[in-house]
Amino acid sequence: MQMMDGMFGSATEWPIYTLIIVVVILGLISVYLSYMTLAELKEMRLAFERVEKLLKSVE
Repeated sequence: MQMMDGMFGSATEWPIYTLIIVVVILGLISVYLSYMTLAELKEMRLAFERVEKLLKSVE
């Protein structure tokens, strides 16, 4: 049993490691989604500027 504890850690450490991994994964997903949202907003702003320029040219 001591050999397994030495290789894999004690049974009480597993929930802590699992929680840390889950928090890190959720954090990375959150950062990715924020980046994608900002990229989409930037693209939308450029599209609105093009539409605004087109409307001004029509007037």
